[in-house]
Amino acid sequence: MGLDSSVVERTSGIGSRIVRGCPCLKEFGREKVCLNNDDVMPITTITIDPVFFGNATSIEDLTELRSNSESMCYCLVFLDNDKEHTYCVSQGQLVKINGRPVKASEIQAALQFVSASEQAGDGVICSSCLYKYLITLGDTFEELLTDDERAELISSYLKRVTAQMAADLIGAAEHSDGQDSEILDDLISARIKELLDLRSEWTGVIHDLRSNGAESRIVSLVERNRLLTRLEGVFLFQVSTLRESQDAQISLGLLRFMIDVAERVVRIVEDIREMTRDLQETGQLPNEIGTLLQKHSVSRSKNVQWFKNLVRMLNQIETRTSQKSL
Repeated sequence: MGLDSSVVERTSGIGSRIVRGCPCLKEFGREKVCLNNDDVMPITTITIDPVFFGNATSIEDLTELRSNSESMCYCLVFLDNDKEHTYCVSQGQLVKINGRPVKASEIQAALQFVSASEQAGDGVICSSCLYKYLITLGDTFEELLTDDERAELISSYLKRVTAQMAADLIGAAEHSDGQDSEILDDLISARIKELLDLRSEWTGVIHDLRSNGAESRIVSLVERNRLLTRLEGVFLFQVSTLRESQDAQISLGLLRFMIDVAERVVRIVEDIREMTRDLQETGQLPNEIGTLLQKHSVSRSKNVQWFKNLVRMLNQIETRTSQKSL
């Protein structure tokens, strides 16, 4: 999967690119400020498509397109991957946090991480997430936080991302911003109950197939659908547990379990797709089973992409968290 539309990029040349979002862009109430070079500068942001800047291969190529006002922000950074530098496109300055230049490679890693989990409009939300990634999971700024502070931030981020994932899975994305916490909790609980009922229905289908001497591959296919239903319920239960936990270490302890569940979901969906195709091609898939599977195919295809993104994101959190604890 490519980058989210909120972090659209423009490849400008070998070893360089322009991307939307900047870790130094912050919102305080209605005010937007730039924190580059550890300053606090009130700014006005405008949205400019990276394509506007053509095929610039260095920050010098963008000189004529810089803003004449130091308070104007394009919400864009230029990444010089050869020199490992990150530049503010609107001002032509190196991007620095806590007196240290932000590495282009760490912005690249942050973009891949953020694109799997965040929605952004004018770049502000995306920019906030870039900053959080650099501070919590980046190498350059690792000593800025204690282990406990980092654990708290990662735990908080994990809760928010998995809640967003759960909300999307159950069709309640409008309640994923934290303002409707009780509503989301109720919806998750209701969905878990629905999944338990659906699992019972799959069990009944399996019993009927076996009673009628159905071909083993058909039974196996339906069993995988039942397992997929169970794993989705397990994931939602984990999200509920994560949301209730006040202990950051417990939250991080759930990380590996959630990764395992997400990876199993992806594998099982791939198995279902392959087994269904094989049975259809040989004309061995009963019409009633095909109809039943088709009923769930749309949600299954959509959900597996979310779980793939989740696997990538959680694995990155786990890897970086493990490295910090070494």
